[in-house]
Amino acid sequence: MKHEEFKNHKDISPERKSLYYGGMVLTGIGLVMFIGVFIGFATSFGDFNVMENGTGNIVWAVVGMVLIIIGNAMRGVGAKGLAGSGVLLDPEKAREDLSPYTHAVGGMVKDAAEGFRQAGGEAQAPIKVRCGHCRALNDEEDKFCGQCGKAL
Repeated sequence: MKHEEFKNHKDISPERKSLYYGGMVLTGIGLVMFIGVFIGFATSFGDFNVMENGTGNIVWAVVGMVLIIIGNAMRGVGAKGLAGSGVLLDPEKAREDLSPYTHAVGGMVKDAAEGFRQAGGEAQAPIKVRCGHCRALNDEEDKFCGQCGKAL
């Protein structure tokens, strides 16, 4: 996609943004619920009355894990769209859904290549010359072999 086409291309829809951020919220809530159970056990270590309500705590942990899974699925669909995340099998729609991300990645690669060129151009391996007498490798500008001392 050319730069002009990308500028005319619609941004990510508000529905997808809402789905993405809603997934983040669900993931956060699930994480708090899941970790909260373990913090509760750790703070009441040695209190045997807590063990009586242990099954209720396990339910909170399982609900937290389910919320984490649902939240991550929502974030994936929100970020990549239905086709881009693989929910719909439509390659053309997937390209369209993923175009903001592929354009961004291409821009990052282009910026890195440009920075590399500005920093010193193409990287070149040092050239070595092999001594005809002892077969040792020497730098290109050396006049004599560093191992046997013979002229190169």
